[in-house]
Amino acid sequence: MNKQLSRYYEFGPFRLNATDKLLHRNGEPVPLTPKLIDTLVVLVENSEHVVTKEELMETLWPDSFVEETSLTQNISLLRKALTENGNAQYIKTIPKRGYRFVAMVREVNGLTGGPATEETASVPAAVAQQAVEDSPSPTRRAVATHMTTGRMTNRKIHLALISVCLVLISVAVGFYFSRRSRKTEDAFVPKSIAVLPFRTVGLQDDSELIGLGMADAVVLKLSSLNRTTVLPMSSVSRYSKREKDVLAIGRELGVEAVLDGTVQRDGDRVRVTAPLIRSSNGRTFWSGKFDGSYQDTFTLQESISTQLTSALVANIEPSDKRRINPNPTQNAEAYRAYVSGLYFWNKRGKDNLQKATSYLEESIKKDANFALAHAILADCYYLCADGDLGFVTRAEALTRARNEVTKALELDSSLAEAHTVKGGLSIIDFDFGTAECEYRRAIELNPRYPLAHLRYGYLLLGQGKLQDAVSQMQQAQDLDPVSPISNTGRGLMLYMSRDYDGAIKAHKKALELQPDLSQARANLALAYATKGMFQEASAEFEELRNGDALLAAKAEIYALGLAGRTVDARHRLSELRRSISEKQITPYDYVVLYAALGDKDKAFEWLEKVDIKGFGRLKFDPELDLLRGDVRFAQFLSRLHTKLIHPPSQS
Repeated sequence: MNKQLSRYYEFGPFRLNATDKLLHRNGEPVPLTPKLIDTLVVLVENSEHVVTKEELMETLWPDSFVEETSLTQNISLLRKALTENGNAQYIKTIPKRGYRFVAMVREVNGLTGGPATEETASVPAAVAQQAVEDSPSPTRRAVATHMTTGRMTNRKIHLALISVCLVLISVAVGFYFSRRSRKTEDAFVPKSIAVLPFRTVGLQDDSELIGLGMADAVVLKLSSLNRTTVLPMSSVSRYSKREKDVLAIGRELGVEAVLDGTVQRDGDRVRVTAPLIRSSNGRTFWSGKFDGSYQDTFTLQESISTQLTSALVANIEPSDKRRINPNPTQNAEAYRAYVSGLYFWNKRGKDNLQKATSYLEESIKKDANFALAHAILADCYYLCADGDLGFVTRAEALTRARNEVTKALELDSSLAEAHTVKGGLSIIDFDFGTAECEYRRAIELNPRYPLAHLRYGYLLLGQGKLQDAVSQMQQAQDLDPVSPISNTGRGLMLYMSRDYDGAIKAHKKALELQPDLSQARANLALAYATKGMFQEASAEFEELRNGDALLAAKAEIYALGLAGRTVDARHRLSELRRSISEKQITPYDYVVLYAALGDKDKAFEWLEKVDIKGFGRLKFDPELDLLRGDVRFAQFLSRLHTKLIHPPSQS
């Protein structure tokens, strides 16, 4: 019945299933986030009519405060997805008002699955009048058109009558099921879910990790469903200690439902209660209660995740049932260590990643075939090598990362996490073609893995494809909206796009989520300085010194030079070079700093030492605008682009 009631629209080579949120071009699926599909549905269903920005934002984000830049970004991404041969225009901007969908839209009958009749015909007045009164406004307009047509053949009259009857039946059936769905909470299948870390009562040792483990088991089960977005653990782990009520958390995360479980111990027995709550009204539309042994929480995790998944899957398509993730391991101790490692991996930073590697090493000792643990361990070592964090040597980190990702893919070649790590390692090896293939493969395997979109975005920036990079970062943020990492990445792309206000907002959001994220604070200070807001930049430098003195010093020297205080800037640069080793400042840093000081010759001297990974930033970075008028800069970019196309082999 659900398929019969689906609403379809066709325009150009596209077919939009407005009910199931699917878009196809010439029969091939077009990958869009749920929010982009929602935006397209609103525009298509109001085809040829202006939809104001206010109407769109109220419809798309009814219970959230969202900046207009989010809507603008959605429209930009839609236009890109709908572009054919670089010139098709479907969405027209109406200045100071909103947007209009200008393509010819053909509605396809939702009951029969075939096209609705497009022939015009006059119908008896009584039938037409009843249709106009009982049908929704688009049908009224269609029937009114029929009434003004004039004489038609009997065949056309019959076709028109059939069409009107089908519309009326569709309206009646739709009304019946909408009433039924309002009465039956069990029929509700949320489009998005946040699984909060389970609260613990009567537990002392590892209580936080037990709660995280319960949540992670459910996330793993549900994360492959096509029509329900489940936020990753990186988004929800910070709610281990509840400081807000469930509805406030649901609204903050922008999800339709929240699973708010509790683990309660009484002696050697444990009771787990897991209600699934609608964020809009606080109603519980599914709840499970489970009892078991305190020593067997792994079995309880499995029982909760399986029953919740079954409750949701009962109302969705068989294809989704086949996609449900199996248990990653049957070893309870291996899983417990994995959850601990995952917790610290999500927090990033040298100390946290060192703890994560320790737990993940323990996990794979308990179960050598635990593919996901191998993949996340590989990522820990990749991050150590990429950031030169130093808890192992860079060479050792690279070797361990390669070994672990190879093992993960041998055990399970469908792991998006492993392909994402392999993409990052390929960039380190200057193999950009393989890196792009690996990121694309990761996204194909799991379109809802935000880290794949995030890192692919950085690769695209490095290749000089800024708009594509912005698109990937936007998808990463849509999938993981409260991740400080995705907000920082999006902020950087907006900065490179010279949307300084957007960059400032994104980095402020990242710092609200993680105040000690040094890179976000440095980027925020640079955005302020580039915009000429030096007082605000100075305040951020003061905060930054407590977390990363070197990053603060480099950013402050740039800001002083930009403000015209070149004497102070040169003095600070001299002090900095005396106090640190030469390796702590990259050639790219020197290019930026000397450009800000107005010393172009020095800047170009260091520019020759920048490798091909810096191409994208050199091409777009506002910090280098002072060099762009010099012919030497264009010549260097041209040479670097040639190297990018034919990268050097890695010895």
